[in-house]
Amino acid sequence: MAMVPLGLVLTAIGSAIGVQAGGEADPAIALIAIKSPSEIAGNYAGHFAQDSSTPTSSVDLLAYVPPGDAEGCASYPGAVGSPGDFLAVVGSQSCSLAQKVERARAAGAKGIMVVSDTKRVNLDVGDTSFGAEMVIGVPKSLGEVIVARSLAGGAEHLVRMSISIYSPPGLLDVSLLLLVCLATSLIVAGAFFATADLRLGSPIAPKSEEVVEMGKFFPLAFCVVGSVVLVVLYFLMQYLIYVIIFMFCLGGTTQLTELLHKCLRYRFTALQHKLFTVPLLGPIEVAHLIAFPCAVSVALSWVFFRNGDQGWIFQDIIGASFLCFIQRTLRLPNIKLAVALLTLMFFFDIFWVFISPVFFEKSVMVVVATGGGTGESVPMLLRIPAINDPLGRDRMLGFGDIALPGLLISFLRRHDLLSRRSLRSGYFAPAVAGYFVGMCAAFTALFIMKMGQPALLYLVPCTLAPTLVLACARRELGALWQGTPCPSGEGAQVHGSTCSYCPSGHTLKPVLAEAGRCDGCGKSVPSGAQVMDCRQCNWYLCGPCSQKALTIPKPFRSTTPAAPAAASSAPPSSAAPAAAAAG
Repeated sequence: MAMVPLGLVLTAIGSAIGVQAGGEADPAIALIAIKSPSEIAGNYAGHFAQDSSTPTSSVDLLAYVPPGDAEGCASYPGAVGSPGDFLAVVGSQSCSLAQKVERARAAGAKGIMVVSDTKRVNLDVGDTSFGAEMVIGVPKSLGEVIVARSLAGGAEHLVRMSISIYSPPGLLDVSLLLLVCLATSLIVAGAFFATADLRLGSPIAPKSEEVVEMGKFFPLAFCVVGSVVLVVLYFLMQYLIYVIIFMFCLGGTTQLTELLHKCLRYRFTALQHKLFTVPLLGPIEVAHLIAFPCAVSVALSWVFFRNGDQGWIFQDIIGASFLCFIQRTLRLPNIKLAVALLTLMFFFDIFWVFISPVFFEKSVMVVVATGGGTGESVPMLLRIPAINDPLGRDRMLGFGDIALPGLLISFLRRHDLLSRRSLRSGYFAPAVAGYFVGMCAAFTALFIMKMGQPALLYLVPCTLAPTLVLACARRELGALWQGTPCPSGEGAQVHGSTCSYCPSGHTLKPVLAEAGRCDGCGKSVPSGAQVMDCRQCNWYLCGPCSQKALTIPKPFRSTTPAAPAAASSAPPSSAAPAAAAAG
């Protein structure tokens, strides 16, 4: 419960990211392929200045640093090679870009490479009429390496490179397909976590106090909180980016520890031994002492490798655990609230991506998603490394684009189980298919528009609309709207040795009934008859319906003695209190 507010904040930030990836060939991005020296060989990104000349094909050039004036504002005392076969590497201070270009032109350079004084490229200065010369901006880290090598002297230190327009893979990108499949898989896994309480003995089943059922004001509150968070980050990102990184590590460590602890204590009962008690945290078991270091090592590995080639592995591990536990903890009571939440978030994305530049200088969502010029990336996203991309730009998807549709899909899975629906006759499978289609539509729009997309713009219609249309066609919209099992089902879960829960997931208890009707078969129940009852929902099953539910399906039949109550976090079977009552 203590992690719920943190989870909501991270989800709100994650909803700002949308989908990010390389689009079609972008004439503003320069592909700098350094061929020698071998120590720095590789592909790097630069940016062509506005009105800069761009090559129609790859151009081979030498890097040349003007001696005596690294800013390139004075006349060059000499040049390297023939005119047009070198690129002057200059600083970004002291004079205008137009003056730097003029000095390079007089020396016979093909153009200039401007080294930014920050991690970000800044070419928004000076006159932008450059004629036939190329003007390419590079970040400080790359520029300093090129300058150092060029000034080292000797032919072996000359920086030889080719310049071309960056052209990423097309729409049929393997990395994008993997990202879509990963997101869809996490949607399904989240629904599995969300319905763990309907599987007796499940180690990941939440306790009743761990579940937060959303109230009628939750959608509005979430949008307001999300908007406030976005605006604050827009103005203060340079100060808050490391707070976000800390929150991400804290949330990831907590969720991974809990998941590993539950699985370890379930598989190895000896690890359930209690060692000591910590205030506010409760009893500490041997399983905790194994799970916690593993979780911390994953979080610390991400911190150290987050900007490297291996960082995506640890980021996705943390993200997967976070997303599954969000679905496990937060619960939609009915589709009425799901419609309100997803509709508000649909317009939330539209406003903060496309309309916010009217009130702010830039798109608030885009600025926040890209780190606000800090050189760091917001970590609340899934990353898949690029395949066949010359710049190796990761394909990314924000957490909110999985968590928010996942709440709807988890509700539908719970509804199907309580209504005794198969995948073919239920609502879960069509919603998952709609999510997959929505993801494909979002990435298609990404390539057409060549800019990051608010994925909820496509995911909300593709998941919500088919569900509502299908419910109307089956004449079951009323049941979904109120969050009650469909009349065609028997109204109780069957995935266990007893019928233990009402449609809302509350534990049934054996009691002597007041006169009424069974909510399973609809038959009259006389006063004093023993039933399985939920007082909170005023819902009960008569004796025959309870006996039908006691049939154990073969896939779930246990061949080992039941574990003691302390060994599982799942709600206890109602068979035990029933026997006690009978005795």
